[in-house]
Parts: sequence; C-alpha cells; structure tokens
Amino acid sequence: MMTDADIAALADKIAAARQKKTVIDFLPGALANGTEADAYKVQFAVHDRLTTSGADRIAGWKVAATLPAQYQPIGLSGPAFAGIYQSGIKASGVSFPKGSLLKYGIECEVVARIARTVPASATVYDRESIKPFVGALYCGMEVVENRFVDVSKADGKSRIADEFLQGACIVGPEIANWQALDLAALHGRSLHDGKELAAGPGANVMGHPLTSLAWLANQLLAHGKALRAGDLVLTGSTHAPQFLAGPGLAVSEFVGTGETRVTFE
Repeated sequence: MMTDADIAALADKIAAARQKKTVIDFLPGALANGTEADAYKVQFAVHDRLTTSGADRIAGWKVAATLPAQYQPIGLSGPAFAGIYQSGIKASGVSFPKGSLLKYGIECEVVARIARTVPASATVYDRESIKPFVGALYCGMEVVENRFVDVSKADGKSRIADEFLQGACIVGPEIANWQALDLAALHGRSLHDGKELAAGPGANVMGHPLTSLAWLANQLLAHGKALRAGDLVLTGSTHAPQFLAGPGLAVSEFVGTGETRVTFE
C-alpha cells in the first residue's frame, strides 16, 4: 500500500510532466507497491493539481480497457476509467498543431452527454436504468497520447494514474434516434489519410456502450464521485488504439451513422 505522502509526491511528478509536455519515465516503478485503489487516488490528486487554478476542470470521463483481452494482460481486475479535461474537449474538424501532442493515436467511440446527475442508488445501474440520464449520443473519437517511454511496459496501475492515455475527446455528429438503434451492432472504424487502420462493433465496449456507461456510473459512485449533468463520456473504443506514424487526416466513423474528423499537422 502507498502512503498519502507517496500518492501526493507521485501526483506532483505526473502533473508536472503533463504541464511541461515531457515523457513520463518514472512509471510503472513508482506504483510497484500500490493497488488499483492507490492508482485512482493518484489520478484524482493529479486532477486537483491541474485544475486548482480554475483554468481547466474535469468535464467528463472515459472508460478504457473494456475487454478482458485488454485489461488482463496489464494486470487489472476489470475495465478502468479516467478523467477528461475541459481543455481536451473538441468538435469534429479540429486541427492539432505539430508538437502539441507526444505520440498520438485514435480510437472510434460513442460519446455520451449526461442530461442530469446520476444519484446514488440502492441498486446498481445497468444498461436500461442509465438511459434516462443520457441527453444525447454522438459519433466520436478519442485522441490518445502516449506519454510513456514505452507504453508496452506500462502496467494498468500506471495507466490509471496517468488518465489511461487520454488526450482529447472529439465530439462528432449526434446519433439520431439512438434509443431505437442496436448500439452493439454499430460498426466503428478508424482511418488515416483514407486507409482503414482498425474496425470493430459496438459490442466490443463491454457488450454495449450503455453497459459501459452504467458501469462507469457505479464505479464513480463507489469512489465518492458521480456522473454530473453536462459531463461527456467516452464509452470505450470499438477497436484497439491506433497510433499514427505522422500527420494527416484521421477519421473515426460509425458506418451509416456519422464520422468524426481530426487533422494532425
């Protein structure tokens, strides 16, 4: 177990690296004696450090590693979550200037906007009971940023502490009449300069994007937090992160539903 002093010191180092846009070379060793709970304490402490000035805030959340094949190899007991900063929420069509990100990649995701705060409940939320709290769903993209020297050596605890590679939440077109759609059957794919990189169904997101959203609501409540009105949520990717070799036009598309576009300069 890590002490409060250990957690504070590690949060200071991560926050400083994020502010200076420098590669993190001190993880995963710093969490070797920590638990998943400790990793979340570090993440929340980083939130405090990066928002204390009021220049930024936590404006939503992401769900990561939604399949056992993703979370088991990195030593996690299940999926994970991380914060999204207001500064990282962008509309489709945005351009990222050269040098504004470290090693960057893309994921195709359904983005949810929360209409009203999800309160504590005597029963856990599920796919159906979370629906009344959803204001809208969007075709979206997560821009991931590899801030590690070698991400393949970063275990799950390290990724939790550093927001699980969260770089930006790109909000594309709204999914019309989403309540009537089979979201598990949506076909998501991502392309770079017209070349398809990866694809997969909505079922890759814990079986269904709303199952992922309900899981997140339960997890946040267990950690003393909550999904709040106005929050945006990256529900999880339909495919593995695709790191890009260089600049160009990136597209994440839910085929027949809508696409999200980002230019990396």
